[in-house]
Amino acid sequence: MSQYERYDDEAPAPRRGPSFVTLFIGKVLLLALTIVIVWLLYGYLFAFQLDFLGWAYTKLQPLTIQLYALVDNYFPDTVRYKFRAAITDDLGQRALFLLLLTAAVELTLYCFFRLLKSIFVRR
Repeated sequence: MSQYERYDDEAPAPRRGPSFVTLFIGKVLLLALTIVIVWLLYGYLFAFQLDFLGWAYTKLQPLTIQLYALVDNYFPDTVRYKFRAAITDDLGQRALFLLLLTAAVELTLYCFFRLLKSIFVRR
């Protein structure tokens, strides 16, 4: 047998990943679970840990002020006033907190599901 001949029986079959539909459904379920957990967590914080929310809003205030300064300095006048009217100072801090909470919950869930996947794939 020459060096150019190939044994098809010995070649490993290429490993196929999950289909697009499977990945899409997984992402939709992750998003739905994230929304439910963030909603429940924020409700708990608002009902029982209002001091923590106040502390978090206070810590986010400098970031909110920086974002408003960015809008004031780089957006045209017509957009600037519409933007400032749409998002008040309180809503700005609450929106930032909810975005950060959502990112933290989604990252935690994603890492947890990847850990479960790696454990079950090895078995």
